[in-house]
Amino acid sequence: MIEIQKMNRRVLCALIAISGFSLVGSVNAEDTEFSYTGDTGPAYWYELNPEWEACAGTDPDARQSPIDINETKVDRHLRRLDLDICSTEIDLFNNGHTIEQHYEDTGSSIYFEGRVYDLLQFHYHTFSEHAIEGELGDMELHAVFRNPDEGDYLVVGQLFKVSKQGNPFIQALIDAGLPEKNGDTTESEEEVNVADVFTNISSYYTYPGSLTTPPCSEIVTWVVLKQPTKITNEQYQAFRRILGNDFRPLQKLNDRVVRATKNRHPRKHHHDDD
Repeated sequence: MIEIQKMNRRVLCALIAISGFSLVGSVNAEDTEFSYTGDTGPAYWYELNPEWEACAGTDPDARQSPIDINETKVDRHLRRLDLDICSTEIDLFNNGHTIEQHYEDTGSSIYFEGRVYDLLQFHYHTFSEHAIEGELGDMELHAVFRNPDEGDYLVVGQLFKVSKQGNPFIQALIDAGLPEKNGDTTESEEEVNVADVFTNISSYYTYPGSLTTPPCSEIVTWVVLKQPTKITNEQYQAFRRILGNDFRPLQKLNDRVVRATKNRHPRKHHHDDD
């Protein structure tokens, strides 16, 4: 039955793009203003709106994100990510906090641990939000998926490192013209596929966490790819100049377990799953 459902989604991937029918809705923006500095920065998010209490992260059972991915446990049941991602025309939006690419009307999805999540959008943070063994990336992309039945999220995190090697995916967005100010948009008939920017989708960490912006709801399954991808300094600066510091500080892991695929990170020994 699952294979039939997945096959049907691949067919819909093409049909939906033609018809313009959307399987997913947009995420509603919060009215309360927040920022990444000063009195409206992350340390005060929980004070800005009573519905943002989770952002305090003070509960010993809190499951807040991002985290430093350090000690992990190998889970041999984790498999290569099962992605059905279609290309989409460039449709960038500066919402005052990040640059976001809408990814509606394509039927794109991920199948993870028995559940299907629909792709809503991807966006960027500089520097990265997650750290791996204490080391931040220069930038991080979040591909945001949502389960249409339960309303919870799965987010794939891809870290970037500045190098001499350019990134064609990133360059396509830059060439289209990054929206520089809050409310600016960029539309182009040029198509991109977020799957093209992912490195090794067989090698990742996963843990239960939260949204990294208010209301910081603890309804996210995080999948962070182990291997960073590369961008030139010029490509990085094109985003950095617009975004500045739009990353949330690292949160406490508390009693959570970060699971990892069997292929190990080269700089760290992990505990095998029993």
